[in-house]
Amino acid sequence: MGLKAVGVTRCFSGRTILEAVDIEVGPGVMAVLEGPNGAGKTTLLRIFATVVRPDQGEASVDGYDVVRGGARVRERIGAAFVNERSLYWRLTGQENLRLFARTRGLSSRDARAQVDNVLEELDLVTISRRWVADLSAGQRQRLIIARAGLGEPTCMLIDEPLRGLDETGIKTMLSFLRGRAARGAAVLIVAPKLDELQPSADILFRLRDGRIHPWGETDPTVPLAEGLRP
Repeated sequence: MGLKAVGVTRCFSGRTILEAVDIEVGPGVMAVLEGPNGAGKTTLLRIFATVVRPDQGEASVDGYDVVRGGARVRERIGAAFVNERSLYWRLTGQENLRLFARTRGLSSRDARAQVDNVLEELDLVTISRRWVADLSAGQRQRLIIARAGLGEPTCMLIDEPLRGLDETGIKTMLSFLRGRAARGAAVLIVAPKLDELQPSADILFRLRDGRIHPWGETDPTVPLAEGLRP
């Protein structure tokens, strides 16, 4: 059933960050939500991740309400936010992923297998035994995304996945995320710019002043409309 928000509004310190947001991303779909810094993109991801509650409206993951069914929601999502501190810097990349895989409820054997797979998919095998503190920003970014893919989540919430990546890293990342969508996951990516993301997206959304706009509405030179890729 994927991700769905209806009339979601969220305010902080008297300021409206999200206003009556409606958005839906179905299974097997890779969607990109574009908007400038401070537009409320990450807030929306955090609502879907049950970290922040909406003030009004409803949001759900696979039909489970993010407020009333938080535990069920967290079982189904894989989230990656722009925050390098989400990794343990005094552990290796492999140790980090195995630890997080176990917290997802995987057996030791399954954890090892899934970690080996995501390391391969994101081209991290050769650096997986190095301390996270010694890795580049781009390598840590790929590890954070790898963590989000553990446990075969049905919905993935990804914050700026291309940050700090070179051309090769970007291709690897996009292949990984497209692969997750191809396996049936609903993938929602937020980013301040489309850049390399646009050709890989099935659906494009634009967030301005806390509201979702049909693609092209705020920039008539963009040939896409109604949020859909041709």
